[in-house]
Amino acid sequence: MNTQVRHISTFLHQWAPPSTKLDYDNVGLLVGDPEQSVTKTLTCLDVTPAVVEEAIETGCELIVAHHPLIFQKISRINPTDEQGKIIYRLIQNNISLIAAHTNLDAALDGVSFVLAQQLGLDNLKFLDKSYNISRKIVLTTSYSDSESVLKMLNYHSGEEAHFYNVEGRKDGQRTFEAIIDEHNVSGLIKELRRNGLLDQGNYQVMDVASPSDNVGMGVLGFYHDKGLTQDEFLERVSTNLNVPALRYSGSAERIKKVAVCGGAGVSLTGKAIAEGAQAFVTADIKYHDYFTDTNDFLLVDVGHYESEVPVVHALQKELSEAFEELSVYATDVVTNPMNVFIPNQKQNPQD
Repeated sequence: MNTQVRHISTFLHQWAPPSTKLDYDNVGLLVGDPEQSVTKTLTCLDVTPAVVEEAIETGCELIVAHHPLIFQKISRINPTDEQGKIIYRLIQNNISLIAAHTNLDAALDGVSFVLAQQLGLDNLKFLDKSYNISRKIVLTTSYSDSESVLKMLNYHSGEEAHFYNVEGRKDGQRTFEAIIDEHNVSGLIKELRRNGLLDQGNYQVMDVASPSDNVGMGVLGFYHDKGLTQDEFLERVSTNLNVPALRYSGSAERIKKVAVCGGAGVSLTGKAIAEGAQAFVTADIKYHDYFTDTNDFLLVDVGHYESEVPVVHALQKELSEAFEELSVYATDVVTNPMNVFIPNQKQNPQD
């Protein structure tokens, strides 16, 4: 199979639909030709000059990044500033760039799920499922092959798909119903129209009050048995995420239920507390947000880069499994712009 940029883009969109991104975000194919052939791909968190040079040296035709290189409209592309220099270098070397940002944050098995797995948590579920993207589709048609219609609904991730006959309907019409995420609706309608089902019937799409199981923010997970003491938990977080120093507030005697959110997720603190979590791991916590006024609760800031960088290897794994003929590399470049100074703790020789 000749793998093209569009094939990889389609796969990523199925995992993390662009329609679930936050309003300010910019995701998808940001640089390059969707028809370009791809044999080697590089995954990364940030697109920096060093990452681009790594892609060039390894012969990669595509970079898949978490953080978008382009957020706002740009008026010129030339090598006089860092962003322009990077775009210029990508185009010169025929390297495409795809970004999966807040849509990957909101995806099932996305950024926060990977973070939770890195911390050894089990029984994972979304912390916040307030995304209102579930829709109910009701299709009435005289199309005779009911099994094919149900398969079509299931192919487009329709849940609870079923049909029933209604007495008095002309031409043996049947009504099919399914719950489907909003971003899958247009594809399903095109398929129904292409197969002639809408020539023999009609459809309605309605909002559903219940949230989707496939989209959310943050993750809630559990430790088995008695859980961990506070010191054991902080040691695990530090070790598993390779963070030499942690900022935290509060205290918890034992930690069994843990909430996590990769990146800046402190707005979910109240949700974590309401769910009974003894700890919440996230990043970019401001001073006043450390005051949670909650007993038996630990709020931990591991750093933005540290909370999200595990997804680089997750992207590599998912793409390698989906495209067996594709060579996928995770970047070796540390793009974290922040450094931590830990002073030498040697005792004073005079003591």
